[in-house]
Amino acid sequence: MRAWRVHEFGHPADVLVLEDVAAPTRQTLAGLRMSMGGWLPAGTPGTAPNTHDDWVIVDVTMAALALPDVTMANGAYPVPVPRPYISGQEGVGIVTDAGPGNEHLIGKRVGACMIQPFGSLAEVSVGVGMIVEISDSMSDADAAALLIPAHTGYHAVIRRGAVAAGEIVAVRGASGGLGSACVQLARASGAEVIAIISGTDAVDKAAHCRSIGAAHIVDTSRVAPGQDDASHPDTATRLRELTGGRGVDVIIDPVQGPDAGAVRAGLRVGGRHVLCGHAGGLPSIDPDFYLRNHTLVGVTLGGYPPAEMQRMHVETQAAIDDLIARGLYRATPTEVIDFADVPDALTRLAARQTMGRVVVRC
Repeated sequence: MRAWRVHEFGHPADVLVLEDVAAPTRQTLAGLRMSMGGWLPAGTPGTAPNTHDDWVIVDVTMAALALPDVTMANGAYPVPVPRPYISGQEGVGIVTDAGPGNEHLIGKRVGACMIQPFGSLAEVSVGVGMIVEISDSMSDADAAALLIPAHTGYHAVIRRGAVAAGEIVAVRGASGGLGSACVQLARASGAEVIAIISGTDAVDKAAHCRSIGAAHIVDTSRVAPGQDDASHPDTATRLRELTGGRGVDVIIDPVQGPDAGAVRAGLRVGGRHVLCGHAGGLPSIDPDFYLRNHTLVGVTLGGYPPAEMQRMHVETQAAIDDLIARGLYRATPTEVIDFADVPDALTRLAARQTMGRVVVRC
């Protein structure tokens, strides 16, 4: 099968290699165990002691691109991923085989999280854990773009961030895949949303954010004279201006980076800074946050026991399905590209030149 594989460290355009490799099978999985870095041989330090049975093998029709495709390749991803691996973490397709308890999905179309080394940028992949049967009313593009942003966003905004009606919430990286999910989920919770955007195509990004519920836009690419980059105290000042000097109640932050602490100055006393991504890098935490009684909230969907992960998955998907049915949430695929165009698209994604989710025909 065709697959985009990574053997070395570097920018995706430099290290992604289109190869013909064997498709994964149930026999392939038999000697492997699950870890934070993906499927690894049984007995490898950090792997689970037991077999991972919650899997499906999928003939992939479409896959979604995301920042981890970049950071895994260049070595900035928080969890080491052994090489070689197939890139991509999410896709949609038809189930051809399944582990115990998932046999009813054989022949069905599902969206799933697809973990390395069997990533989604391939003709065949392995879905794990976050596996959802897709209704006939949803397109492949929407299905490929749905799960990871929706589930991570729900975990960040609702479960961990506890966003409530009447609060004012700022979302960094608001035009991206996860940011778009967070804007919608905060708005659906009754919050007023300030979308923080950056990079190129600011007019289009602002329009995108308004179309999914943002009430205000802060464009950090408009740099004040004398500043060296698109930042930070200026962003905080604008957040305070939009809140009558008080500051926002919550910052949902898939970006972090070296300016995270400065942006936090736009948070009210006692506010919450929800750290749910690393698009700008993982900085050291400025200890001064305690002086304003700020709460830093860490967010990741990894690390929970399997039973708790399954419970959260079911809870989240039920909530997302309800929001979709009520017109309060939608997947945000903004481009559909050919398989050969993956390296170029990841270059644009890394440069913040994309919006929502870019999906790939496989």
